[in-house]
Amino acid sequence: MQFHKFQALGNDFVFFGSPTRKTLPSKELIQHLCDRHYGVGADCAVFIGASKRYDYFMHVYNPDGFEAEMCGNALRCSAHYVAKRGFFSKNAFIAETKSGPRSVSVNNNTVCAEIGKPIVLNIGTLNVGDIALNYFNITLGNPHCVIFTSCLTDSEFNILGSTIENHPIFPNGTNVEFASVIDRDNISIRIWERGIGETHSCVTGSCACVATAIQCGYCNNNVAVHQKGGIVNVETRECGNMFVSGQCTNVFKGELLHKF
Repeated sequence: MQFHKFQALGNDFVFFGSPTRKTLPSKELIQHLCDRHYGVGADCAVFIGASKRYDYFMHVYNPDGFEAEMCGNALRCSAHYVAKRGFFSKNAFIAETKSGPRSVSVNNNTVCAEIGKPIVLNIGTLNVGDIALNYFNITLGNPHCVIFTSCLTDSEFNILGSTIENHPIFPNGTNVEFASVIDRDNISIRIWERGIGETHSCVTGSCACVATAIQCGYCNNNVAVHQKGGIVNVETRECGNMFVSGQCTNVFKGELLHKF
């Protein structure tokens, strides 16, 4: 089986499949692809399959083999994947996801993706041990818990990220972002991704943090989001939809010899 390894600001993926494929991959295959010791290694595996209404269906799987609702960096890389493999004679696409259709376009290695409208589900105070944290629960097709804080040690980040991900108020788990404001056009975030742990970059997490910052009056509508893997630009348009642009790279391609 052929595959392509992609990365977007250090968020890495194994891509396989084509817009004509209809049979979904097995959980065992996904787990093997994502395993960094016995497989290829990735934050997520992405299967490109057929869509009845749109250009292709993007299925995103976490390393545990379960399908996620949405991943913004995977969405951006998916457009690069289908364009460079020559499945279409165009550079702008409508990708179907579990969270609905999303538009995405490619210009060399820069990809702009429509992430959608953020929805605030809840605002409150979360108690973790002796610490009370003000949080915003936001969805962009997948769940995010955004917390603004000045700084965290690595130990605090790991403990809080893991605990909040599995907190009872999030019955399906959640992604967790710790954010700080640099100025009205720049914020910095650190990401704890559901089912993965710390990742270098997260597009939907970036959008969730920008949406929270705008609601709190901290930032303007065009914001550079600084994270471990680099910077993405998040634009909130008048319609309320959020768009993210940034680089992604096809690192290498290969063939999986083990059959599933």
